[in-house]
Amino acid sequence: MLFIKRKKIVPPTKRTPDDHPFQVYEIQPQEKKKEPVKKSNRFVSPIFGHNVKDEVVIPIRTKNERNMDTLDPFRTKPTLTKEDRIRKYGTAYPEFDLVKGKNLDEVLNQSSGELKSVDKKVSAKIINEPASSTHHSNETNEPSNNNFNGENQNHTPSNEPMNGFENTQPFETKDAPSETFSPKKESLKQDEPIKESFNIQSEETKDTYETQDKQDHNSFEEPANQSIKQTVKAGQNLYTNYQVPPVSLLKDPEEKKPDLTEFIEAKTNRLNETFSEFNIGARVFNHTEGPTVTRFEIALEKGVKVNKITTLTDNIKMALEAKEIRIEAPIPGKKTVGIEVPNDEAQTVHFSNIVRRSMFKNAAMPLTIALGLDIDGNPIYAPIKSMPHGLIAGATGSGKSVCINTLLMSLLLKYKPSELRLMLIDPKMVELNAYDDLPHLITPVITDAKAATAALNWVVEEMERRFQAFKEQTARDIDSYNNKIDNESEKLPYIVIVVDELADLMMVSSQSVEESIMRITQKARACGIHLIVATQRPSTDVVKGTIKSNIPTRIAFSVSSHVDSQTIIDTAGAETLLGRGDMLYVPSGQGKQRLQGAFVSDEDINTVTSFIKNQAKPNYLFTEDALVKSATKSFEEDELLDEVAYYVVKMQEASINKISKQFQIGFNRAQRIVESLEAAGIVSANMGSKAREVLVEEAELPSILNQ
Repeated sequence: MLFIKRKKIVPPTKRTPDDHPFQVYEIQPQEKKKEPVKKSNRFVSPIFGHNVKDEVVIPIRTKNERNMDTLDPFRTKPTLTKEDRIRKYGTAYPEFDLVKGKNLDEVLNQSSGELKSVDKKVSAKIINEPASSTHHSNETNEPSNNNFNGENQNHTPSNEPMNGFENTQPFETKDAPSETFSPKKESLKQDEPIKESFNIQSEETKDTYETQDKQDHNSFEEPANQSIKQTVKAGQNLYTNYQVPPVSLLKDPEEKKPDLTEFIEAKTNRLNETFSEFNIGARVFNHTEGPTVTRFEIALEKGVKVNKITTLTDNIKMALEAKEIRIEAPIPGKKTVGIEVPNDEAQTVHFSNIVRRSMFKNAAMPLTIALGLDIDGNPIYAPIKSMPHGLIAGATGSGKSVCINTLLMSLLLKYKPSELRLMLIDPKMVELNAYDDLPHLITPVITDAKAATAALNWVVEEMERRFQAFKEQTARDIDSYNNKIDNESEKLPYIVIVVDELADLMMVSSQSVEESIMRITQKARACGIHLIVATQRPSTDVVKGTIKSNIPTRIAFSVSSHVDSQTIIDTAGAETLLGRGDMLYVPSGQGKQRLQGAFVSDEDINTVTSFIKNQAKPNYLFTEDALVKSATKSFEEDELLDEVAYYVVKMQEASINKISKQFQIGFNRAQRIVESLEAAGIVSANMGSKAREVLVEEAELPSILNQ
């Protein structure tokens, strides 16, 4: 291993000569360079774009007893009082209002310079505020703060919410200028209040409504001061001389009860033979003869399972040579199994036989209706107030319309128009036309789907108005409210809404109808409003869970499959019904019962309705045509409405995607504009997969947009 020899270091012994004088340098401290603070001039919010600067307010912990306004050093502007907010924004809580626009500038310009869209509520669309001569003259002298096309126009805004029914004439508006649309709209000052809802009609529309009302009511004279009240009340006309139709108007049935002794004996022997063939310890213990079916009660021996009977359904049907049988294992409240077999001769249950009984005449529960007879031959009555809402469903021809007729006839035989008001919705146009022109009706029988949607919205508002009245009187329901009201004309009547075909309404406006029905079924029971819904298509897209969950009372007629039966009554069984009024009635909170529905003839219906029409004339709150106009002519005002209208007419197509791309707006806004064009009659309605048609020429646009 080799080692490297290091050189020996010899320290110096002598000092080397100094060539330069020795100097001590002072080391200066190095100054730190201050880096510039990166400071953005604004805080960009992703909500309104790049023209927004948010001011962050950091909360400071303070005591509650001190003035909070003096302890907020971050406030750059003084707080506004409630009156200042109402004066500036038109509402005391402007932060909860929906805003529209690409950035904050557009939002402020729109909120201060343009009127908000017309309120979509039905009552605000079709009915104005109460008008008196003094109040009207005072309002007409007040100048309006709104400018349309740079011209000062007088308007008569009301200081009260416009959701009431208190006009002196139905659907007639005050003298007001027509609402116009212009491509260029001047902005108002920001401090001016925003009028949130207007109900403006042109003079031509007013004359049209007046002429139409005269034509519709030329068969009877209306009182001079007939008024549409804010809530449906008994009114000044208490119908003191009104006579309830007597039961003697109904035609007496001539049919006799058939003799089923041989039939029952033969079926009993055949059932016992079938059980012995399959070695099942069971025998026929008893039988119950009903109008349509006979129920045989089967007693089982000890140790025999019930499912041995249910598994022999097809064999029993074949042995009895029956079209359909229904096995109820076990019968509720008994120790036997029930087998329901159709009778050879079905007995017709006449409506007159049921309503003549004292159980119906002296019923304690309000709104009691007659349904039919059960298997034991006992009449079944159902009080609508305890339902409180009902669902009727079944296939075509199974007896739904007859059931609705018995329901309405039961109500007409017991209640005056001052005690009960009806709203009938009949999209099929032929089922309920016999009840038109009755004094019980709030409106003529509604056949248009759009008008029906608007009518259901009105019912929701009527419900809210009634609850507000209950709050003022500290009443819990309609009965306690009426007991506290001394004036008979101020008492509230019951309201029953009958929808004959729900599927047609769901096809036209599914979301709006579903929301209205859901709100009515959730809250309307206490205020005396009840809803009866019927449909012949009991599928899940029509009878949705949100609708069915709040309708506890169900009536199922004959359906095609057990799936439809489960949709209606949440269990199978309706697929085995015989039709022609054979039903399963499921009361609220109780088990199902098999009934034979009562039959009421068209002759009896015409006799009773004619008796009522001869005593009193109809007193409608509004007409169907007014509902249609209010539902269709309520398009939303948008700053791009005119430009899009000219673009659509020029391109001869109304594609929402192309409008969204052309004008750089969102899909929802483009959809609202197209719906406004549809309401104005510029484009056609939605045609499914096909494109909308353009219905007008470019030369017609100015007159349409300025209406």
